[in-house]
Amino acid sequence: MEEPTPIHNEGSRRFTPFVLLIYDLFVIRFSASRVWRCSTKKFLLPLFTENFSERHLEIGAGNGYFPTTALTAIKNSQGGALRKQHVTFVDLSQNSLTVSKRRVLARHPEADIQCVLADAVKPMPASLQSGSFDSAALYLVLQFVHGSSDDKAQAFRIAKQHLSDEGVLIGAVVLGKVWEKRESGYQISTEKRPSRLTSFALDFYNKRGIFANLEDDPRVFDTVLREEFEEVESRI
Repeated sequence: MEEPTPIHNEGSRRFTPFVLLIYDLFVIRFSASRVWRCSTKKFLLPLFTENFSERHLEIGAGNGYFPTTALTAIKNSQGGALRKQHVTFVDLSQNSLTVSKRRVLARHPEADIQCVLADAVKPMPASLQSGSFDSAALYLVLQFVHGSSDDKAQAFRIAKQHLSDEGVLIGAVVLGKVWEKRESGYQISTEKRPSRLTSFALDFYNKRGIFANLEDDPRVFDTVLREEFEEVESRI
């Protein structure tokens, strides 16, 4: 495992073995659908599975839910035979890396798994070859990253460096305000308000330094993505 000296933030420290044990229930099922209003089953998992490749870079490991679930779906569609598969997990949490690797290999022991302890917005270790992945994911990561929106968008630039010419980057982020996408672009909604549950969660996580997303600007994210990639699709 590659181990540079990453700077941990409060979000990465919270990924304890217990949190990762309840991650499926609390984050994947409850929070995504009920708190952030972005259903894993309806939106996140289909997007992930459709773009998941034989050489995949997972930036922000979580507990390995998405790669494991995608591999299971692929395996079932192929009559129980798994294609040659490589996944590299990148995360600031050693716990997340360990749990994610263990989870994938428990279901798919034939998969090749690499773990890299690194920061999503910092250059990756030299041993992680540029241009070697056909897909990369940044799922529910950037709300944990401290800094400006442009600082966070550095993660897109770094991911691009490690994608092949035809490589695809997918992702999802929790924003700190209610934004709308209109013909003129993204703007803060003057009509919609977050639910009480969403407001409570944003306040709770940001006050404790777990999230740092109250000033995140999707216009910056969209601009950087369009600078780096030929085709970009985004939605709120």
